[in-house]
Amino acid sequence: MISDGGVDTLRLIHPTLAELKASAYDSPNIEAALEGLHQDGFVVLKSVVDVAHVDHLNVQMSKEADDLLNNNLKPFNQGVRSNILQAPPLKDSKYLYNDVFFNPFVIQIMNVYLGTKPIWNFLTGNNALPHTNGLRQPVHKDITFFHPQCPFFVIANVPLCPFNVTTGSTEFWLGSHASTSGKDQVIATAETTLANATLRVGEPVTYVLPEVVEKRRQTRPPIQPVCEKGDIMLRDVRTWHAGMPNESENYRIMLALGYQAQWYENHTLRVKLPLSQGNFFMKHGGQPVEVRADLLPDDSDFVKLNDDFSFRRSID
Repeated sequence: MISDGGVDTLRLIHPTLAELKASAYDSPNIEAALEGLHQDGFVVLKSVVDVAHVDHLNVQMSKEADDLLNNNLKPFNQGVRSNILQAPPLKDSKYLYNDVFFNPFVIQIMNVYLGTKPIWNFLTGNNALPHTNGLRQPVHKDITFFHPQCPFFVIANVPLCPFNVTTGSTEFWLGSHASTSGKDQVIATAETTLANATLRVGEPVTYVLPEVVEKRRQTRPPIQPVCEKGDIMLRDVRTWHAGMPNESENYRIMLALGYQAQWYENHTLRVKLPLSQGNFFMKHGGQPVEVRADLLPDDSDFVKLNDDFSFRRSID
């Protein structure tokens, strides 16, 4: 949002006490959130998750991150040795919280932005590793195909710690979603490779062309948002962004849940979930959202399985 003074600022949606009690926004906050997503491709929902739930997940996922890194179990995200994908713990019910996995405020906004009963079919997490001073990702979109130029998929990021420049707050290019297309991205050749991505020759890779980035910088440069535990960030998947250095001593973990519009023809993307926790997930917190999932034996490697995803249409 460009303020009257010409300063680019985040749209922050602060719930009222009545809205928190009802677990739903009233019209003014719905309007503000929609303005943020349509105009900026990004909005922050303030104080909608219990901080105790966030802290509980962060302690466990930090322990798991130590194991993943010590045993070289994860490729680095976007080819930069500062960031890995890391899904949350799913097999133990004590880490399953409705305000994290089925947040009513998130799902309310998804129903009005993407359309009735959006599909939850994507789950992972993003961990900016400590002491990665000077390491950043290229500006990119999480898309490796010629995508629709309208809202079709949104990522909800749940930060598990304070999110700021020091801890490696993601760089977002507000408003970049509104006119971008696959033509803004580097095109794959037979020699192109990228971790965590399946590429097709002649179609886009995730990276935005450097000359396109620099042109955008002249009119609306990027920002690094400041968020607190309990907030949730909503990002239209078309919005440009880049992982940034984490100069702190701790992991900077944020969860990522993806919501797809019903009209969009991806019929194959499914979140992988443990069968033992099927009742929790398939009840979807009583919220108006479709859970599109594969329920698998508990000994499945859910961290690895949920890293294998594509937002591409199932039929070209």
